[in-house]
Amino acid sequence: MRFALEKSAEHLENGLKLEQDGDLKGARYNLLKAGEFLFKAAEKSELSLKAKRIERAESILKRAEAIGQMLAGRSTSRVVPQAESAESAPEWMIVEKPNLRLSDVAGLEEVKEQIRIRMIYPFTHPEQARRFGIKKGGGILLYGPPGTGKTMLARAVAGEIDAAFFTVKPSEIMSKWVGEAEQNIARLFSEARKHERAVIFIDEVESLIPRRRDSHSTVMQRVVPQILSEMEGFASGREGEKALLFMGATNEPWAMDEAVLRPGRFDERVYVPLPNFDARLEILHFHLKDKPLSPDISLEEIAQMLEGYSGADIRRIGEKACDIPFVESVRTGEERDVQRQDLLSVMQQVKPSVSAKALEKFQRFCFGR
Repeated sequence: MRFALEKSAEHLENGLKLEQDGDLKGARYNLLKAGEFLFKAAEKSELSLKAKRIERAESILKRAEAIGQMLAGRSTSRVVPQAESAESAPEWMIVEKPNLRLSDVAGLEEVKEQIRIRMIYPFTHPEQARRFGIKKGGGILLYGPPGTGKTMLARAVAGEIDAAFFTVKPSEIMSKWVGEAEQNIARLFSEARKHERAVIFIDEVESLIPRRRDSHSTVMQRVVPQILSEMEGFASGREGEKALLFMGATNEPWAMDEAVLRPGRFDERVYVPLPNFDARLEILHFHLKDKPLSPDISLEEIAQMLEGYSGADIRRIGEKACDIPFVESVRTGEERDVQRQDLLSVMQQVKPSVSAKALEKFQRFCFGR
């Protein structure tokens, strides 16, 4: 039994680390083995420990199952079926209907209000929008440090207006074959126009629309004008009653071609900053809700200490702090709550992912143009 407990704890630690590192296949394998060994240990345990170890083994397997669903491409959204024909969308063009809402995004109230005014209210209040000449659709650029929730915001916009959500990576659009990248872009916008409401979202958009004067690629010299032309069509209103949004996210707005930042392309540029105190507290509450927390934990104190951390950093800290007593319970069979020291020890390991120098660069871009 001791061997089974040690192997279970070993695989559990490996699985949790691999999950944090993004190796989902490796994480799933190790979590499955951890659950398997813990079930074996439970079979030989005393009655008082048997039920607890079975319960923990089941929770480990549920975590492995959730990772398996992620690997299978399932998410908190439903996939929009494509027509089965020679003209159907290519495999890399994923179309979804996200279930997220802006209320699901912690903090960022000023950012969310900017997005509501530009991207939500024209859809939810069409008569007032027509009266004041507010057009639907267009382009919006979300920029800021990594891990601040830009992708989640884009998905929430699509969820708010029940729009088809097209998400692609620049690497999937680009092609070494002459003319194919431009065709991919035209195909993407064409597919979006088949829907009454659609959002095209491209993360790391700066790699798709880099400064042409800095690029020696002949492909980029053709691709950038193609995208600019398509974006002008989105913003011109020539699509009639259809509502089409183009959203890009970037951690390096200064690396983008200046032409894309002119009116008629990205009409709105929204800075998504690191979370303030209220947002950090909300993120902590969200990720630690229903977790067994010790009375010695003050989330307000922890939120104060997490100044300079991104939302992604805070999520990771919460997860790793919960992992500590979880692994201990697998090893010893004894349960305890998440303690203040668990959070503090994790914060010693997980440093802010955004440097002060990087933040200064964003400030210069925001206010120095």
